Amino acid sequence: MAREWESVIGLEVHLQLKTGTKVWCGCKADYDGEGMNTHTCPICLGHPGTLPKLNKKVVEYAVKAALALNCNINHHSAFDRKNYFYPDAPKNYQITQFEKSYAEKGHLDFALNSGREVRVGITKIQIEEDTAKSIHAAHESFMNYNRASIPLIEIISEPDMRSSEEAYEYLNTLKSVIKYTGVSDVSMELGSLRCDANISVMEKGATKFGTRVEVKNLNSFKAVARAIDYEIGRQIETIEQGGTIDQETRLWDDEAQITRVMRSKEEAMDYRYFHEPDLLQLYIPQSRIEEIQAMMPESKAEKLLRFTRDYELPEYDAQVLTEEMELADYFEKVAEVSKNAKSSSNWIMTEVLRHLKETGKEIESFEISAENLGKIISLIDSKTISNKIAKEVFALSLTDSRDPEIIVREKGLLQVSDEGAIVAMVEEVLKQNVKMVEDYRNSDEGRKPRVLKGLIGQVMKLSKGKANPELVTKLMLERL
Repeated sequence: MAREWESVIGLEVHLQLKTGTKVWCGCKADYDGEGMNTHTCPICLGHPGTLPKLNKKVVEYAVKAALALNCNINHHSAFDRKNYFYPDAPKNYQITQFEKSYAEKGHLDFALNSGREVRVGITKIQIEEDTAKSIHAAHESFMNYNRASIPLIEIISEPDMRSSEEAYEYLNTLKSVIKYTGVSDVSMELGSLRCDANISVMEKGATKFGTRVEVKNLNSFKAVARAIDYEIGRQIETIEQGGTIDQETRLWDDEAQITRVMRSKEEAMDYRYFHEPDLLQLYIPQSRIEEIQAMMPESKAEKLLRFTRDYELPEYDAQVLTEEMELADYFEKVAEVSKNAKSSSNWIMTEVLRHLKETGKEIESFEISAENLGKIISLIDSKTISNKIAKEVFALSLTDSRDPEIIVREKGLLQVSDEGAIVAMVEEVLKQNVKMVEDYRNSDEGRKPRVLKGLIGQVMKLSKGKANPELVTKLMLERL
């Protein structure tokens, strides 16, 4: 009988906090914008005799993230030194929270495509500093110390995930939840989100987890899922062939779609952790936690509820629009200008999202401003242009940022509502389509609407989409 296996997955997510300055000094927290090694000082470069001072804003942002992830905030926590020697650590140690972190015992809920609800526990979240950024060339490496001491939080999950699908949805949900707090860009592309996966396998029904392997070098959520699937298969195959799994760190090779050994896994003792002597304990009083709670921006769940209640959108529309905070903001601006929430939702969910998918762009770089899309929708509602012409104006607006009304007038796209002109077109179509007219008159009530739609389509084609559709329908029915 074939052995059945179960995978066990936990994720460690590092998030950069987008504070203006670094965690221990006043240097600008920007490592890509103004040239390498331009935002450094004796403190973040680890010069002897310098002393760190905790950035108050880092604590505020860290608490916001922890509250969003349903964590308990510890009133007392402390900083520790994680000692290791590598060029990216200018002090030859990293200041982190090992023994007592500021937040713990949280959870994150999400749903899979099947509809099954999953809850993943958050073991703890700790405040720490980032390392310098390593840039590897063919025969040499460079260090950008602008990134050294940029504030991080490390979110350590419980080993509650059992598949790559669960891990993928956990990361997507985590990204969305944190994005809504405004404390981080949560972007793997920008480097503000990095993820390591801890993976092991055990026989189904077993109570003891297998030996875990940590996988690094994961540069996208899809890469995380692919690495997990590969590693699960590799571990099962190794065990079934009589081998054993070593506790080690492996790197994901996205090109070859395999993991490779990086180093044997370190234990805590290898880092010689000890309390950071240059920093006092971190004390966060309950009154401060309550102040930060009151400052929390609207969450995704709250926005979803508001969209269905205030804008009277279907839940599906609200789910799509609130998936990304920027998309939700774009919708609200469009709806404010158009005064038509449902049409705004429809246009965004069809035309806008289709264009973004085709071009691979995010809503932040979409060519049509929310104001201009709102004006296009207003022009439809005021019967200045038809839906068909609106799509033409939408296409023109992708490369022309002027007011849509100017584009409509300049291109001669105003809707034709002159009854005499439309009568002439209707009669022309009826004259040219005698068979369709007879078909309409001889059809039962079920077929009539389809034939009518075809005749109306002919008029719209003749008018190049400019005829008022309601007037065309009225005049067509009168003559039929």
